[in-house]
Amino acid sequence: MKKLLFILIISIITTGTAFPQEKVLAVGEELIYRVYFGFIRLGQVKFKLTNHYIEKGEDIYTAIAEIKSYEGIPFISLNYLFETQMSTQSKKAELYSRQFYSTEFKDKSITRIEYTFEYDKAEIKIQKETDGRIENFEKVKIENSAKYQDGLSLFYNARMQSFGNQNYNIPVYINEKESSVKYSFNMNEDVVSTDAIDYHVAVIKIAGVADFVGLFGLTGEFISWLSADEARIPIKAQFNVSIGSISLELEKYKRTGWEPPKFTN
Repeated sequence: MKKLLFILIISIITTGTAFPQEKVLAVGEELIYRVYFGFIRLGQVKFKLTNHYIEKGEDIYTAIAEIKSYEGIPFISLNYLFETQMSTQSKKAELYSRQFYSTEFKDKSITRIEYTFEYDKAEIKIQKETDGRIENFEKVKIENSAKYQDGLSLFYNARMQSFGNQNYNIPVYINEKESSVKYSFNMNEDVVSTDAIDYHVAVIKIAGVADFVGLFGLTGEFISWLSADEARIPIKAQFNVSIGSISLELEKYKRTGWEPPKFTN
């Protein structure tokens, strides 16, 4: 009888417990953000988690991001497509990049860069091509058994790591070189508002420092507010750039059964 009761308790506990990636990573999720410099609308960023499958005991997720600046913005002309293949093992609360593609669309050319992370060989294969012609191919050694984030997988990995108070120093491979990002979470419930959501949203805060330069000139300190629920969807963010700071706000979203959590305190 005691054994049966113990099994029943364990069954209830495990049935009600989801691993972080099961909470955060929902295939089909689409998130669209508007980018602002002050009150000036600079552009739009769209994220989509496209697929999930299991390969050699690893959970593999794929995602894309489209980054576009609006026409007529002085000194800014961006049109990028990012694609990532991410992996996690043994239900760990983290991802790492397996493959990453960055495609830049210009008026008269298309440049594509591919990173292939071969951790078993401790190397990264880097290939760059323009208009289908390979311009460069090289292999870079991976030091200290590091497992890297790319510019897109980082978006999902940080969300997965946001379920506890902890400091992180994450290896990142971006702009054809090794870098890092440091961040930590404040689990106290906070509140933000956006133009697209007609009520105050309950959030938690992530603050950190990026040691690389990203799109729109993003670098240095940043703050982001994630929904205070199991989805951990970024609602709003602020980033340093060379001319000041820019902000991102969630404009549209598609995720089965999800709405931004209301702040009730």
